[in-house]
Amino acid sequence: MQSLEKAVVDANVLIHGRGQLPVDKVYMPPSVNEEVKSQMSSLKMQKFDLKVVKPSRDSIKKVKNKSEEISSPTSEQDEEALALAIDRSIPLVTDDKALQNLALHIGADFESFNTEKISEKRAWKKVCSNCGKDVSNLPCSRCGSRSLDRKRDQRS
Repeated sequence: MQSLEKAVVDANVLIHGRGQLPVDKVYMPPSVNEEVKSQMSSLKMQKFDLKVVKPSRDSIKKVKNKSEEISSPTSEQDEEALALAIDRSIPLVTDDKALQNLALHIGADFESFNTEKISEKRAWKKVCSNCGKDVSNLPCSRCGSRSLDRKRDQRS
């Protein structure tokens, strides 16, 4: 990863990161800041010029809509980190492949820290775990199951 002046950092970089993060100023949403609870991660955070900032509602909505469209398995914290990167027009640093995929679908800039960055967009569809029917909400209209699986949508 090249050195960056500013970036939004996902919790996985602080929790699992090995080595130095080449970023001068680090941004993160409050939800990611709360997610980073280990003592080691807290010590890593003290090394950065860190600013905790809430993402805009518009960016959160944009990210959530795309996440739902591609059935992304990203968390609320992931989506808020991406929304903040969009708001600030700066890269998101994450090794989370699902989050990288969502950023790729939105056209947001991202960097990988410890792993290779993805280059192929993927989308998933929700299917009933019991009967395999494509579903958008539970319970399944065919069998009544309340369990979902995600399968790669081959159209992506």
